[in-house]
Amino acid sequence: MHIAFITRTQAKTKEDLDKSEDLKKLLKEVASVQGHYVKSYILANFENESYIADGSMSLSNKIIKAINPTSPVSINTVINRIRASAEKPKALLICSKEVCLKTENIQTLIQEMQNNPSLLVAGYKFKHDDDKLNNELIGYYSNKNLIAYRVPWNTCAIWDYELFIDYVQKFDEVALGKYPFGMISVNIDGAPVLTEHKGMEDGLAIAQATSQTKGIRFKLLSEPPLFWKVDQIDNHRKKLARKDYVMRNFMAIRNYSIEDLEAAEIKY
Repeated sequence: MHIAFITRTQAKTKEDLDKSEDLKKLLKEVASVQGHYVKSYILANFENESYIADGSMSLSNKIIKAINPTSPVSINTVINRIRASAEKPKALLICSKEVCLKTENIQTLIQEMQNNPSLLVAGYKFKHDDDKLNNELIGYYSNKNLIAYRVPWNTCAIWDYELFIDYVQKFDEVALGKYPFGMISVNIDGAPVLTEHKGMEDGLAIAQATSQTKGIRFKLLSEPPLFWKVDQIDNHRKKLARKDYVMRNFMAIRNYSIEDLEAAEIKY
């Protein structure tokens, strides 16, 4: 299978990139995938695009220039490149460099896609090393009324490229949360806290596809949950707290069906 691997970094120079141990580990795991052709793309705010290679890796990694590489829709930059090229992948593997992804996890995602031709996307649940934050995340996952916690996120997910192009084409820029959206209030430790109204471009893409056809499926793998390392815990808690509200709001704006979304879920 031909796979386009996509990750993102805020690094602006090769020197910054060299300091990212998380990125090096992730690329090494991707390079260890057996039996598949993987082409790697790194979205970064570099002045010029280039290739980087590591002697321990079996592939070169293309640096793609993006003004805001960590934005909800920056991955569209790579998708546009792929669509304009003659070489098309079977799958898009998207993963944050903060996720501890192992080669065997990638192989599992690939197998899920190979076993189900109607599978638009599969991804993993996550866990944190901070006990309080992890318990909060477990609580969100346990609440089946939260649709945002039943869909894979681009934090780590594999997408069927052909199905994505047929039914989605690109991640919706409404996820940027620009005007007329303002700050929203979420509950943190029993108190209202303001946070941005943006994100959930991944869940919105799934909703877009499932609203068009009943044949599309998605799957969220709960075992094993992947470690997701975060530094700014307070900001992360806000992001977690707003996910369901934001996804439901964007779905309502686009007139996507919650019922169709839920019907497309493959229970793990």
